[in-house]
Amino acid sequence: MKKAILPLAVLFGCATLAFLAIVVWPVSVGVYTGTESISGAMIDLQPRAIELEGISIQAQPTSGTCGITAVAVASNFINHTDYAPGDLIKKLGITKEGASDSDMLDWLQRELPGRKITHQSNGTDEAMIRDIHASLMKNNPVVISFAAPNPYNIPYYDSHASIVYGLDLGNETITIANVYGYIEDISLVEFLNRMSFTERDKFPFWHRFIFKIFKPVPNTYYRVD
Repeated sequence: MKKAILPLAVLFGCATLAFLAIVVWPVSVGVYTGTESISGAMIDLQPRAIELEGISIQAQPTSGTCGITAVAVASNFINHTDYAPGDLIKKLGITKEGASDSDMLDWLQRELPGRKITHQSNGTDEAMIRDIHASLMKNNPVVISFAAPNPYNIPYYDSHASIVYGLDLGNETITIANVYGYIEDISLVEFLNRMSFTERDKFPFWHRFIFKIFKPVPNTYYRVD
């Protein structure tokens, strides 16, 4: 798909305003150097490694549909269905590209009735990792909002939605079903940096300019219980 026909997605990110808000950047969020033992303070979490079996890897149909594609992946796993993103777009009557936090919450609640969906953001790194571990222990994937390499605008990063379905605290790695259509096994260092959006030099100039006004909300995710 040509970038020329994706101006909003390229300018504001794959989920448009989903990860932007006028907030004060939390002092506790910073770029990790890779020297810290991130999971050292969470030695009580057992088992140390969890990975859900049967997660589908789907690719978003357009640059602005990462949010609904992530919902489709989560819904298919939990409901044992086989929706493509386009199926959910029609089913839920979605008429726009991009997604706000309230859109994501609404879509998950409509697709997972009877489940408690909790939208979290601006929390500590440890609280987020503990939530991810707890969700995976209940056999539930976690929908996340983070920074990711943008194949529509190489080599830059973009705001993006995807699914966490694996966590290995012993090796400090995390496994993501990236809705650009592939699996990511990345270190917890990289994961926390991407969840915090602190490496803004990896974004295009106009994106960095927008971040000066509408700062991305760090550690945003949706937990299913």
